[in-house]
Amino acid sequence: MRYEARVRVDEISAGHHLPGYPGACARPHGHNWSFRATVGAEALHEDMVVDFAALKAVFKALDHTSLNDDAEIVAGGHRPTAERLATVLAGRIQRLLETLPNRPRLLALTVRETARNEVTLTP
Repeated sequence: MRYEARVRVDEISAGHHLPGYPGACARPHGHNWSFRATVGAEALHEDMVVDFAALKAVFKALDHTSLNDDAEIVAGGHRPTAERLATVLAGRIQRLLETLPNRPRLLALTVRETARNEVTLTP
């Protein structure tokens, strides 16, 4: 990629629980999630790889929600784990990027559930 843009969003508060999990995470609880996304493009659109505000809006839409109530996250019986959240958010971001004429691509997405636990997806 000729250009790479990175955006970080900290402190999105969202709750979840993991049905069937053999531990405390089966009970409803919350986290202050944070996200990092890297987007690449060969060309710019309106002098940008992507509008940072539009990208951040994908993450901010989760603020003060229950991830178990998000039909896309729990579709097909999936549990709202950090890995599942990364997968769903990657899809949402890529759908946003596909609307742009410079056709940027998501290169990496990190979902941080706690200060010690995070997952990175590289589509």
